[in-house]
Amino acid sequence: MDIASGGEGTGGQDATTVDPGAAEADQQRWRPTLSPTSLAYLIGPVALVAVLFLMHFGDIARESAWLWLGVFIAIPLASVATTYAYTVRPSTFRLHLRVMAQAAAVTTVIYLTGWGPVLWGAFAFLALENVSFAGSRVWTITAFWCLTGMAVGQLCIAQGWAPVLLSKSQSHSLALMGAFVLFFVIRMAGASTRLAEEAESAVRLSEERFRSLIQNSSDATTVMDVDGLFTYVSPAMTDLLGYSPDDLLEKRATDFVHEDDWDRVRERLGQTFQASPGTELLQFRMARRGGEWCDVEAVVTNLVDRPAVAGYVANIRDITERKRFETILAHRALHDPLTELPNRQLILDRAEQMLARTTRNSEQMAVFFIDLDNFKDANDSLGHEAGDRLLQAVAARFQSMLRASDTVGRLGGDEFVILTEGTSLGAGPEMISDRIRDVLRAPFRVAGFEAHPINVTASVGIATGGRASAQELLRDADIALYQSKAAGKDRSVLFEPSMQRAVLTQMELRSDLNAALANDEFFLQYQPIFDLRTLKIHGVEALLRWRHPVRGVTSPLDFISVMEENGSIIDVGRWVLDQACAQAATWREMGHDLSVSVNVSVRQLELEGFVDHVCFALAESTLNPSSLVLEVTESTLMKDPAATVSRLKRLKQLGLGVAIDDFGTGYSSLAYLREFPVDVLKIDRSFISDMGSPDSTSFIRTLVELGRSLGLVTLAEGIEDQDQLERLRLQDCDRGQGFFLCRPADPDAIEVLLEATASEAGTASPAVVTSR
Repeated sequence: MDIASGGEGTGGQDATTVDPGAAEADQQRWRPTLSPTSLAYLIGPVALVAVLFLMHFGDIARESAWLWLGVFIAIPLASVATTYAYTVRPSTFRLHLRVMAQAAAVTTVIYLTGWGPVLWGAFAFLALENVSFAGSRVWTITAFWCLTGMAVGQLCIAQGWAPVLLSKSQSHSLALMGAFVLFFVIRMAGASTRLAEEAESAVRLSEERFRSLIQNSSDATTVMDVDGLFTYVSPAMTDLLGYSPDDLLEKRATDFVHEDDWDRVRERLGQTFQASPGTELLQFRMARRGGEWCDVEAVVTNLVDRPAVAGYVANIRDITERKRFETILAHRALHDPLTELPNRQLILDRAEQMLARTTRNSEQMAVFFIDLDNFKDANDSLGHEAGDRLLQAVAARFQSMLRASDTVGRLGGDEFVILTEGTSLGAGPEMISDRIRDVLRAPFRVAGFEAHPINVTASVGIATGGRASAQELLRDADIALYQSKAAGKDRSVLFEPSMQRAVLTQMELRSDLNAALANDEFFLQYQPIFDLRTLKIHGVEALLRWRHPVRGVTSPLDFISVMEENGSIIDVGRWVLDQACAQAATWREMGHDLSVSVNVSVRQLELEGFVDHVCFALAESTLNPSSLVLEVTESTLMKDPAATVSRLKRLKQLGLGVAIDDFGTGYSSLAYLREFPVDVLKIDRSFISDMGSPDSTSFIRTLVELGRSLGLVTLAEGIEDQDQLERLRLQDCDRGQGFFLCRPADPDAIEVLLEATASEAGTASPAVVTSR
């Protein structure tokens, strides 16, 4: 009869239970066995006879027969005694004693024959007996005493205390080779026994575990015969359905299946399943005692061909709670747990549907990517609980302003997305964006924090029109949002294709920068710094350049900020420091006494090991510290003034110089300026370019006087013409640099300039220097 056929059970209640774990008993057969220990004792008499026989024919050393008899009597006695002592009270010491006695016996026998090192294989028998007696752990003890026995035997041969039928050199050579082989034989015996022990232990543990699992498992195990009647039911069925195992014996299993699940069960457990051994996993509902239903998961295996089972084994598990949680998780998988709004996955799904509808109906569509501008302030000041309630309130306002066909979702954090289509866009996407921002205007008073009204604004990125996928649609809206936040708060920006090109360019730049240092694409140029009184070259500033494999030489303005952002400025800055110091040291060896200035980023200055980097660069290049000037921007100095002062003082102790770059553009106070260990004030080029105005001239005069009063050198950047140079000299500015004096150049060009200016003894005019 088909196991999946319907019908009522007809069996009685007193049927005999069949245990699927039972198996037919193996027939008892007498099999003679001999343990390794017994075999070792039996070898003794045989070995004694063999020794006397070989000694008679002169094949072994001649010793007294009484000596041999005494040895073969003492050996078993010592072995029996040590074995008994270990058996009565096992311990590591007594195990050592047993093995030592056996090793001594073997050593005595083989070395009395005169063939000691040749017969090293006798120790292998000793090792096998001990491993079988005490297990794999004894191999190290056995190896130790066997090798010790061989060493003692060889010592006796060397001292002439033991007979030997070989030359001493042969004996020692054979002993050495035998010791190596013996060690590996003993180790192999230990390893093989260890594997056998582990396998035996695993089998024993598996049997115990199986026996325990069947009787104590929370899953119910049943066996059904070919007619679908229960022939075995485990105790766990009582907890599952409320019936005892005896209540279910000889009952038809399918009588307990919910009628709505019957067709599925019949299909899965029909003739195809019954035709050959196999396993099916299925879920359905079963009837509990009392009329309730529970969800179960059953793994049914066809074991009809196994005589010990002769039926179908089903492992049944209650999954009622799991089903309930699956329903909850299915909702949570598509919704944000805080606001109950659709999450990214559901947003993308609905966006795909929206794309399909608008394409089919030729309607308008738009995505609004929203980021709350000042959410972090509220979250940090009032706490995360207030922040969570604020997000819930924002979500409620967004929902109140939309039609039922529109979608508002939360991507995470303070980012929301609104999807609209059709008539919602009748007034244009900008109008909806204005409504989004307007709905947030009224202050929020969240529960528990009513005394603290919270004002929220939002930046909005908008993407309209069709796309190949929802991912592209959200991507473009996100790009527009990035532009919106970059332009300021509380505004919206509509996506344009040029925005994506700009983002891709930035991404390519970041990717290329990652490999630029490894590919030797960076190089340095040097711009001379002149003494404005004598127009002699006082030093040079090292300027980083990037020779991009496609774009060519790239301006630092295009990539320095990116390196600051991703942290690569630390490695590149260290490379610049090393290269500049090495080049300055080379010029000093050529007789040119000039300093080199190196720009230092805020990321470098924040690094704990930056001072060590500077020390390493000076040591590797052998450059005098007084020839190195580190340039730090004014804003960098003021980021963490206390820590900056401490680190700059450590640098000053090395003997190098420190310059404030772009001075006058930041916000440093005179109080901090006195504290900073600075040597040079570099006046920003923006003031030099505007020197024609009275205000700018007065400001430069003030900066020069400030530097002089503080004992600092003033250096003007960006000198572009003769008039600027003359005005700076009239203001007694100390040093200057700029295109009018000399453009940045490669090291070779700087060397030519240095040689030329040195030969002219400082008489060159700016025009002459520029022409070179």
